[in-house]
This record gives sequence, structure tokens and C-alpha cells, in this order.
Amino acid sequence: MRAAGIRAEPSARGGVVAAISTRLHRVTPIRRAVPKPQAVGDWCDDLARHLRSGASLHDALVTVMPADTQTIRATDGLRLRLGRGATVVEAAQSPTDVGVSLRLALDVIGITARLGGSAAAAIDRTGSTLRQRAADQDERVVQAAQARLSAHVLTAVPLAMLALLLAFDGDIGAAVTTPIGSLCLVLGLALNAAGWTWMRHIVAVTW
Repeated sequence: MRAAGIRAEPSARGGVVAAISTRLHRVTPIRRAVPKPQAVGDWCDDLARHLRSGASLHDALVTVMPADTQTIRATDGLRLRLGRGATVVEAAQSPTDVGVSLRLALDVIGITARLGGSAAAAIDRTGSTLRQRAADQDERVVQAAQARLSAHVLTAVPLAMLALLLAFDGDIGAAVTTPIGSLCLVLGLALNAAGWTWMRHIVAVTW
């Protein structure tokens, strides 16, 4: 009986681990790399160029491949649905979790396919908008670099100064051991951490 219990224990543990792992996979979302605005803008330029050469919107979407791997993977489903006989409107509405830039391009493609008109001009303007968006994003990254450096300096200098004072100044070390000194130390560290977190939130670049 004891041997049977010992043999059954790893199986039970394995079942618990498997259940926890399955639950974590269900709860934790998988973040996929989405195409960047510049890459989607370049793809729109290639589509517009192909349309101006006389190709239909369906043929352009099937034959024109994006230049980067992320956009290729994000648009594989679009080309697959078109190859299976779906209309451009249906195929453009289907992809999800493809990022803001590609979603904008697909919405424009679906609208032009539904309403008609010059698809090349609409897609070309979308490419210009996405390239401008990419330029604005790069500019914000450059402008935020100095702010991030300042946040690191303002966070590290007080900590370094505190360490030096505690190491070489006995009066400071004695003051920290008192209740008021300990309270001031904890409060200062908390404010320092809060300031660092807030600065990171301010300079964070999201699109």
C-alpha cells in the first residue's frame, strides 16, 4: 500500500502542475509582435504602385509581399482567405491583433473595396500617414531620451549620496537608527521610487 502511494504521488503532482500550467496559459495573454508603422507604410506604397500598373486590388493583395517578416506574418491570413475565395471586404475584416497601423491599412482597403473609387490614391495616402506616424514616433523617442537619463540620474544620485553618508559619517548612521530617522529614510526611499516610476510613466513612448 505504501509503495502504491509513493508511485501515485508523482502522477498526482504532475496533474497539479499540468492544471496550473493550463490555467496560466488561459489567463496570461500572449503578446505578439505587431508590424511597425514604417513597414506597413512601405507595404501600402508597394500596393499603390501595383494598382497603378493596372492590377486589381485582389491581385495586388495576393501578389505584393511586405518587406519585413512581421508584416508578412500578420498578412498571411489575409492572403490565405483571398486564395480560398473570400472577397477583399471579407478578408480585410477578419484579421485581429495585428496592431494599430496594419488595422488602419486593412480598414482603408476594405472601405475602398466596398465603396469603389481610386484604391491606389487611398492606399497611397494611408502609406504617407503611416510614414508620418513613424517619424513622429522616432522623434518622441529621441526627445524622451534626455528625460529618461535625467530620471536615472535623479534616482541614483540620492541613493549614492545616502550610501556614502552612511559609510563615512557616523552621525548620519546614528540618526538613521532613531525612530524619526528611520521614518524619514523610509519616506525618502518611497518618494524616490515613486518619482522614478512617475518619470518612467511620463517619458514612456507608446503608439
